Amino acid sequence: MSVAVLKLGGSLLDLADLPDRLRAVTAKLAGDQPLLICGGGAAADVVRQWHATHGLNEEQSNWLAMDSIRLNQRLLLTLMPELELVSNRAAAESAWRRGRVPLLDLMSFVSIEETAPDVTTPLTHSWDVTSDSLAGWVAIRWPASRFVLLKSAEWPVAESELRVPAVADLKLVDAYFPVLAPELPTTWWCSLRGRGMIEFRRLSLG
Repeated sequence: MSVAVLKLGGSLLDLADLPDRLRAVTAKLAGDQPLLICGGGAAADVVRQWHATHGLNEEQSNWLAMDSIRLNQRLLLTLMPELELVSNRAAAESAWRRGRVPLLDLMSFVSIEETAPDVTTPLTHSWDVTSDSLAGWVAIRWPASRFVLLKSAEWPVAESELRVPAVADLKLVDAYFPVLAPELPTTWWCSLRGRGMIEFRRLSLG
């Protein structure tokens, strides 16, 4: 089964028409089954504040940040009745068979999957790894045929392609993302906040 991992930036949760925009994205997948992953956004920023205020270590903050994403997941489930929360491949496949769109419980999937004996690229538990890298890691592990970053930011250059290190230098993805790049499936950028036509712009992983 051909799968497209869609990573929704948490900053997009303030869009009043977000459900319609997400449906427009899934309509462009040309046969790939969508697997939606939600980012942290403002909820994860609260954990960043706790990290600084209370002197939490990065391991503690990592799991708190992933747990904060569950609040965002609940919002999406409320807004989009076609979504179904899943934590593993079997549950996602069941959702697809029934015409549903699986929303991955990121914390559950990562906490189990990262201990698998065949993991070749382990995750670091630090602020260098945000939901962009977590979603990319899921796309590698699933494995997905396509990975789409749904972003607030506009495509930063006029060129048709942009290399991952340049995107990281612009802080449009996290610092760990280039580490994953060689293993990622075909990866696309989609600026979802603008009012124009939804376009996928390809990221160069080399």
